[in-house]
Amino acid sequence: MSSTSKKYVFYGFIGLAIVAVTYFGFYFLKGSNLLKKTNSYFIYYDRIEGLNESSVVTVNGYKVGQVTEITFLPEKNYQLLVKIDISNEFLLPDSTIARIYSMDLMGTKGIELIFSQRKTSHKPGDILIGEVEQSLKDQVSYQMLPIKKQAEDLMEELTRAITVIRYIFNENTRANLEKSFASIKSTLVYIESSASTVDGWLRTESGSLAKIISNVEYLTRTLSDNAEHLNNIFDNLSSFSDTLAALEISKTVIEANAALTKFNSLMDKINAGEGSIGQLVQDDKLAKELEQSAENLRKLLFDIQYNPKKYVNFSLINTGRTVNITDESQLSPSDRKAIERQQRKNERKAEKSFEKEQKKNKNSQDTNKQSYIPDGEIMFYIQIRSALKPIEDRSFELKNYTDAIEIFDGKYYKYLIFPHNDPAQTNYFLRLATEDFPDAFPVALNQEKVISYSSGLGMISAKN
Repeated sequence: MSSTSKKYVFYGFIGLAIVAVTYFGFYFLKGSNLLKKTNSYFIYYDRIEGLNESSVVTVNGYKVGQVTEITFLPEKNYQLLVKIDISNEFLLPDSTIARIYSMDLMGTKGIELIFSQRKTSHKPGDILIGEVEQSLKDQVSYQMLPIKKQAEDLMEELTRAITVIRYIFNENTRANLEKSFASIKSTLVYIESSASTVDGWLRTESGSLAKIISNVEYLTRTLSDNAEHLNNIFDNLSSFSDTLAALEISKTVIEANAALTKFNSLMDKINAGEGSIGQLVQDDKLAKELEQSAENLRKLLFDIQYNPKKYVNFSLINTGRTVNITDESQLSPSDRKAIERQQRKNERKAEKSFEKEQKKNKNSQDTNKQSYIPDGEIMFYIQIRSALKPIEDRSFELKNYTDAIEIFDGKYYKYLIFPHNDPAQTNYFLRLATEDFPDAFPVALNQEKVISYSSGLGMISAKN
């Protein structure tokens, strides 16, 4: 090889060396070490607060990498994509936060990695969570915000206080205050004048005051010297008042003792069972019998009033005389047989009558029906019997209730007793009826039609 060729080869090596040194020097100035292996990660930020390429990435203040690329993304709502290279010696745990912060007072920005406590790690090329540290201005504003609010509240209070003061100290108020001060001044002058007058009076009357004080001193000395005599006087008065009180109290006690003696004697007789009161106290049998008799008499009078025919039921012709009885047990055997034969005849007659009644039309039944209540009124009854056939001889089936009314509803013959228009009387009548008819129950009658008791109550309530 000629010397000329060697020279050109030498120049070529020198040029390559310069290019290599320049390349490595450029990245060295940027903070990159081309000989050291790194892993790349990406972070999305809405704003980067002055972060530049080649800004350092630290962990707890220790540099572990640097920012290598910042890309503006208009298609993603103008976000910024930051690429960082981290030494492969460091593994980033999942959910690591990359926060942009101010590294010094000059505002140099860097990225601080905040590791999580997770055991798994990010893979190279993953996207980290991005945050931006508040600026000094934001921090100051955040700290000053409560003070600012308190200052504003204080200014509002001061404004209201000044408004109230202005309202109070208006022209009229100031005029009144001036008058008040003038009046106070006049009062003080008057007090000063009065004090001067009192002082002069004390000077002129000092002798009289000295005499009065001397007399009071003499009087108190006299009372002190005669204290024993005064005590005797008070003792005598106390003894006299006690005597008067004792005399009155003694009289009262004597009268009370006499009254108690008489009362004790009366109580002894009552406890011994003497007299009517004593018998009532010692034995309540008489009281119970009187109460039972009164109740029986009340029921009897009530039954006689509403069922007079109940007590004269049977009229039997016996050897030319009429026998009136109120109890079947009083009948002789022959009379009882005669009554049974008559009852069988009545039953056959009732069957024939029932067949005839079934053939009659409804209009004739309504025309011949007896009216028990005025039109439009509600009456209450106690229903004691219901039968398919009419009961002719009511003295046996209806147990002497010969005044029971008969209502035919087209299918059944219903027999009702104790008419009344006050629902408050229903329970009483029902108790009387259930003594003879355990199955009795209350009903209501409206326009010759038997309805339920509750329906009758509802119609009365609606009418009222």
